[in-house]
Amino acid sequence: MKSDIYLGDHRKGEIEIEKENPVFSNRFMTLYDDFVIFPNGQKGTYIRESWNAPYGVMVVPINEDGKLMLVRNFRHHTRRWGWEIVKGFGVEGLSPIECVNKELEEEIGLIAEDIQIIKEFPDNGLITSLFVAKSLKDGVECRESGEAISDVKSFTKKECLELMAHDDCHDILTLFSLSLFVSGQLD
Repeated sequence: MKSDIYLGDHRKGEIEIEKENPVFSNRFMTLYDDFVIFPNGQKGTYIRESWNAPYGVMVVPINEDGKLMLVRNFRHHTRRWGWEIVKGFGVEGLSPIECVNKELEEEIGLIAEDIQIIKEFPDNGLITSLFVAKSLKDGVECRESGEAISDVKSFTKKECLELMAHDDCHDILTLFSLSLFVSGQLD
């Protein structure tokens, strides 16, 4: 399995991939132990992970009261619960906007009529886009069987500041999104 990535050039000060070496893959990601050439010309190996999805979406839903909605999610890799924005992998055949509504409906039971892209992030070989979603309407909550979501709650800007100061929100992309919300950049 060969990915379609820029391999780099060690002569330009980059870590060049001499040969991709996939060592594990599942439906979510592929783990590589690539053979590389470091900027000093020395050869070695370097671990790299790559998501197996066409894109990713992150959504900041803001309700009619101007409050930001978060889900209380249990993350396997951190082994703890935390408040997070709505997130998900892109799906072949769905546009990112359609995927935003799919994720909103799955995680909080709502869909949005007003969806705006805020920023794009390269994340382990996957372009993940941050959206703000407004004009929320009832949908059908239909969580995937593997989702570990215990609650959905709306937060004011003041409550978001308090959440940012405590250890109940530890996802860096959620913290970034909260800072945009609190500063008024999503109004």
